[in-house]
Amino acid sequence: MSRDVVYVRDLRSLIGGWTVNVIGARISENARLQCARKSRCWYYSDYVRATEEDHDRWHAATEDLLATIRALQDTERQVSLHLHPPFQGRLWWHLRYVRRNWLLHKNYDREVAKLRAKFDAALAAYQDQAGDLPAYVEQYKRQEQERLKREKRRARLRRAEAMETAAEPQWSYGINDDSDERSFWIYLTSLDPFHGDGGLTPTEVQAALAAERAEYPYTSVMWGAETGRALKEKYKTETEVSGWKALTGELIVSHPRDPSRPQPYAKYHAGPSSTYGCNGSTYGSDRSTYGSDGSTYGSDGGAGSYGGFG
Repeated sequence: MSRDVVYVRDLRSLIGGWTVNVIGARISENARLQCARKSRCWYYSDYVRATEEDHDRWHAATEDLLATIRALQDTERQVSLHLHPPFQGRLWWHLRYVRRNWLLHKNYDREVAKLRAKFDAALAAYQDQAGDLPAYVEQYKRQEQERLKREKRRARLRRAEAMETAAEPQWSYGINDDSDERSFWIYLTSLDPFHGDGGLTPTEVQAALAAERAEYPYTSVMWGAETGRALKEKYKTETEVSGWKALTGELIVSHPRDPSRPQPYAKYHAGPSSTYGCNGSTYGSDRSTYGSDGSTYGSDGGAGSYGGFG
């Protein structure tokens, strides 16, 4: 059965900003209502995979709810015009719209009741169509967590099984010289996709690395992702270098520094360290002066004077 992606966002993120008035108050009360969208937003969104039927049902319910809310917001703006006089020209505004404002004021409570009733009806319709979405999201998350745990257990077992025969010829290496920094990649062929010839022992790979560094002494050493994890898990080390040493007996420097290359950020070095605040300086020192008229600030000898007032 095919599964469609449903991005889940709360109501407040779909509405955006709103005024906390009649409809705005209802939005605030239901701000965390989970809704369905067809596309990911620019920030984090939950997502689930669902049947096409559920996908279409949740999206249709969300679109209906949003359309109703927008229409109610427009209606509220119309029935509450008398509550929002302009910042300037208020007297003229009251005189010009005196009859309209009187009618709006007279009918306001009834219109507000209608707005609330329509919002509640729209919310009830949404719950009827998409009320199962939050429970589905929670169930989907639990299932995904369990699936990821199973995958991690299988991957760990696969790495452990591969390392049981780590001394056998099941290794490979590849050299990447596409950039200005060469790298020597080591792979356990049963775990990682590899480039180059396979069927090598760790000793043969180490010999190939020695030959590489005889010509290019600053070639860095990398391991395939699963290969590196397998080395660290097998020998209970924090780095691939330590795992490789435990396997081969050879300690290598994985990223030797080429002295002919500038150190990172060296161009930002501004010269000798500052003398700010040390003895003999003109700020914060034993003989510092700060302020005018010979006033002292923060010097030895007790309380000084600041700004020339003794």
